[in-house]
Amino acid sequence: MQTAPRPRMTAGSWLVLGCMILLSVVWLLPFVSVILTSLRSQGDMMMHGVFTWPEKFLWSNFVKAWSTGGFGIYFKNSLFIIAMKVPLGIALASLAAYPLAKMSFRGRHAIFLFFLIGLAVPVQVALQPLVLMMKALGLSNSLFALLPPYLAFGLPLQILVMRGFFRQIPTELVEAARVDGASEITIFRKIMIPLSVPPLAALFIIDTLATWNEFLLPLVLTSASDSRTVPLGLLQFQGEHSSQYTLLKAGVLISIIPVLIIFLFLQRYFVAGLTAGAVKG
Repeated sequence: MQTAPRPRMTAGSWLVLGCMILLSVVWLLPFVSVILTSLRSQGDMMMHGVFTWPEKFLWSNFVKAWSTGGFGIYFKNSLFIIAMKVPLGIALASLAAYPLAKMSFRGRHAIFLFFLIGLAVPVQVALQPLVLMMKALGLSNSLFALLPPYLAFGLPLQILVMRGFFRQIPTELVEAARVDGASEITIFRKIMIPLSVPPLAALFIIDTLATWNEFLLPLVLTSASDSRTVPLGLLQFQGEHSSQYTLLKAGVLISIIPVLIIFLFLQRYFVAGLTAGAVKG
């Protein structure tokens, strides 16, 4: 059996490929400069620049940045927030998206529209009310002050994605389960969730990245040194070592390693999950 010949590359295709390679190189240059700077001495960087090969690889820069910057506390705080917020947020969004997608009741479109309005509300508008609210609840200057706003601002996108994916699951499958006597919770737990691994993984990546990189809310709602997350810790580290570029770059790499690992392991679900959730509204 003969295989079909591969289509030949046209001039336009080669041009597009060349532009993509060029853009990839331009996009990677800052990241490469950070890696090269973090692995060399301060004198080597000042003498040869950031885009030359280091004379000697100094892995001790990472150890020194970790110990002097107190990243252990910041990592623990950020990981605690992610472990609390991300699963809870995705669970709440899935529970809200299921009836909006597979149940028929009056006002469901208005409820969905209400959730979508949250996508248009900037975080800056809610800062002052959030500060007063957390102070009234006795949660100010603690990690628990971050959970309610993180959940609230994350739900609109999560509900949008999960509702779009749930709508693609055949309604006949749900109706058959109802005829067999399955409750809505059973249908949700044993049918909808097992079929929704790609969008759930995509939301897990997006929410983890957003929570890990969030800067404004922790800056406003927490001021205690033992409640700082990684972005705030990196800001303080930058202020204390503003002229030590090698340590700064090592600290930057330390701060992105966890989310980079998560993305590499779950990247195959990322595009498929977002595409599946965005086909139908």
